[in-house]
Amino acid sequence: MAVQLSPAALLASVVSDFVTAWQDPARLFVAEDLAATRQRALRFALTMFALSYGAAAVGVGVIGALVGQLPVFAPVALFLLLSGPLLSTLLLFLESLLVRFLGPQPVEGQRAWDLAIAGVGFAQATLPVLIVPVVGMPIGLLLGARVIVSGLKKLGAVSGERAWLAALVALGLPSLLSLVVRMTVIETYRLPSASMHPTLLAGDVVLATKFDYGLQLPGSPRALRATLPQLGELVVFSRSDDEPAQLVKRVVGLPGDRIELRERVLWRNGSPVESVGEGGPCEYLDIDQKQPLPGTLHKCLARAETLGGKRYAVVWDQEPLGSTTPQSFTVLPDSVFVLGDNRDNSHDSRHFGAVPMSRVTGRVRRVLWSFTPTGVFRRERTLLALP
Repeated sequence: MAVQLSPAALLASVVSDFVTAWQDPARLFVAEDLAATRQRALRFALTMFALSYGAAAVGVGVIGALVGQLPVFAPVALFLLLSGPLLSTLLLFLESLLVRFLGPQPVEGQRAWDLAIAGVGFAQATLPVLIVPVVGMPIGLLLGARVIVSGLKKLGAVSGERAWLAALVALGLPSLLSLVVRMTVIETYRLPSASMHPTLLAGDVVLATKFDYGLQLPGSPRALRATLPQLGELVVFSRSDDEPAQLVKRVVGLPGDRIELRERVLWRNGSPVESVGEGGPCEYLDIDQKQPLPGTLHKCLARAETLGGKRYAVVWDQEPLGSTTPQSFTVLPDSVFVLGDNRDNSHDSRHFGAVPMSRVTGRVRRVLWSFTPTGVFRRERTLLALP
């Protein structure tokens, strides 16, 4: 029969189990009553989930209030509060299955299932460690595995190596799922420079989808069912294995195209891309690590280009930084030609050539949020859709 605890008693129990999980995790497991151990572990895990996601939701809400965008951030906070504990509970049971079927079997039947759930539940004591940058994930993984292994050994598991393997595989599942999502579904990127001004600004954090041009498998030179980007799309790519940094530029040429730049006009296959003046004179701050913030002010001229059915703004410096000699390029097979929307201040295919499709990793969809180089929040760019 389940014991009903008051909120104060529940909190005291969770704190006690938290301390024990770090000091002597074997004491958490009562061999004579694994069903009660499982119930206590579930209470502990659910409380940890609620506290963790509750704190995250409050933090998101506070940020929204501070930047004056509470209507935008509140749904994110509510989503965290409602879905986070539910998804974590589903993961808990999936991890318990892995421990149950991959680990050694010191007990049988229902007691084995109780032990697996109890071990994974008490392992949630390591949740606070996971937020520590870089080292949090591996340290939390090892500490959580230690809790599971302690329970298995206390009940007589003789294969310590198999116990550790089962625990690490089970607790590594969330990390693996996160990695799969980042590789195949979505990822975020921060723009460090003004090379995509005015479409993207230095300090923008953008959301990119990873499946638009095919599924990229680790070690595979080409995505499965690969497709080319359309003209005018914003893509994420890396230049080479030696320069793995992710860049964001606009596709202006496809395989076989002849791309030219003549007197501040983009030409494709012998015809000028539609371009009209837009707004007249403009200015932007060039971000340079060698100069103090906020950067160097540049005067520019704004124009609107239309390519591939997409209309977007580009800028040219009033006083060009480099040569104005006409440039001509032919796009190689299975490659795309990319330019920054800040045409006189962008390191792009004019400098390093067309980008092989094997290096294109995603398509930029929208700006999530943005801060100026001096740390001022740009509220008008929150969840901004992109051309």
